[in-house]
Amino acid sequence: MKEDTKITLLGKLISATELNKELKLRKRDYVLEDISKDEAIKLNYEKNGWILQRELSSAYRMKGPKPHDVLFEDKVWCVFAQLGFTFMNRGRDFALPYDKKDINQTKQIDVFARDDESVIYVECKSSKERGRGDFKKELESWKAIKGGVENSIKQLFHDSKPKTKFILATENKTLGQKDKERLEKLGGIHFDEEAIDYYLKMFGQIGIAARYQLLGTLFEGTEIPDLDNKIPAIQGKMGNHTYYSFSIEPDKLLKIGYVLHRSKANKNMMPTYQRIIKKARLKSVGEFISEGGFFPNSIIINLTAKSSKLQFDSANTQVPTAISKVGVLHLPKKYRSAYIIDGQHRLYGYASNPYSVNNSIPVVAFINLKREEQVELFMQINENQKAVPKTLRETLNSDLLWTSNSKIDQMKALCSRISIYLSEEKDSPFYDYISIGEDNRVLTPGNLTSAIKKSNFLGVVTKSSIEKLGTFYKGDLDDT
Repeated sequence: MKEDTKITLLGKLISATELNKELKLRKRDYVLEDISKDEAIKLNYEKNGWILQRELSSAYRMKGPKPHDVLFEDKVWCVFAQLGFTFMNRGRDFALPYDKKDINQTKQIDVFARDDESVIYVECKSSKERGRGDFKKELESWKAIKGGVENSIKQLFHDSKPKTKFILATENKTLGQKDKERLEKLGGIHFDEEAIDYYLKMFGQIGIAARYQLLGTLFEGTEIPDLDNKIPAIQGKMGNHTYYSFSIEPDKLLKIGYVLHRSKANKNMMPTYQRIIKKARLKSVGEFISEGGFFPNSIIINLTAKSSKLQFDSANTQVPTAISKVGVLHLPKKYRSAYIIDGQHRLYGYASNPYSVNNSIPVVAFINLKREEQVELFMQINENQKAVPKTLRETLNSDLLWTSNSKIDQMKALCSRISIYLSEEKDSPFYDYISIGEDNRVLTPGNLTSAIKKSNFLGVVTKSSIEKLGTFYKGDLDDT
């Protein structure tokens, strides 16, 4: 890439004060436009939903609604601007060359975001009507140029080696299986409007700390090169599980941690089980920590590792009669390798706090727990603490009871899962009408379960047997 081309492209990226100014404009759900003082022109604008915002000396300043596609693109842009990406595209004319032989062959990038470690580029597609999208043309086009675009990114920032990720962001459009496969082959990821709203909501709740959730989604399994992952630990056994007890700086755990929030944005990662973080509670935790407070109870996590065991170097000195061992544990150096089962408020309370690097917190870590086991552990921990809301408990049953030996429990799980699908699939007539987790909607999973039981869809079961088969239930939950 020639130096003048590089200078031109870098000139279209903004940071610091400019970025904040652009953010204010993008957050608006309206646009302003000055027009000549012509009543006919003004009337035409008003017919299209614009209103007079101010009369200037030589012009009318009109205020109108943003087009839906611009509104969605701005919302996506705001996610990355607010979550710590320091260089973003200005306006809507940022384009990267993809052909080495012809620099005039360029691809316009809807959202471009860069920080010290990564570069994200996003293609945004919005529709007023809900339905199944067809992105074959767009994705096949990206397949042909993606290598060239990412080569331009490398040349643009030749002094570093950022991780890159392509995102297809859609509003009111679902992806068919073929498009999902095309996107996966591109190494890309899909964000729908619910995922975008989730990160905006998370930012509203926990501020910049929501960045850790975003990075965990984008770069799951990707190595974090500069992470110091060796920590003193005790290895022990509890039930049939090996676990590790250790003390760690919150900053390190935040980097590899991930919370499986029960939200529509995470529906493809079922089963999920955590409540959404509460802003008021997080604020009080952060203030408590800043005043020198501490929490002596352990955060419970599940560490994922390719092998069944993590590397644990036993110390030379051990207590011969003890079952437990002391040594050094090698944590996974990867994004989203530590799932927070209990203690998300305690952990995220340290985000953006000076104590996150010079304090340590107690942790109990299990290894490679199945998702269902994590759900069960979460339920056990919370049984004697703050009550799990009824709608969340009903939703969790879809995972917790699915493999139960009791046919009655299996039927509860089946009804819960049907409710989840009916609420979360965009082409369902019940879409967004059923409370899933802790959101408040018109219906609850319990309402749907009662209605289903009155029908002949699922038949009749006892604890140990099937008394009557249903229209859809023939004895197998997955087939049903």
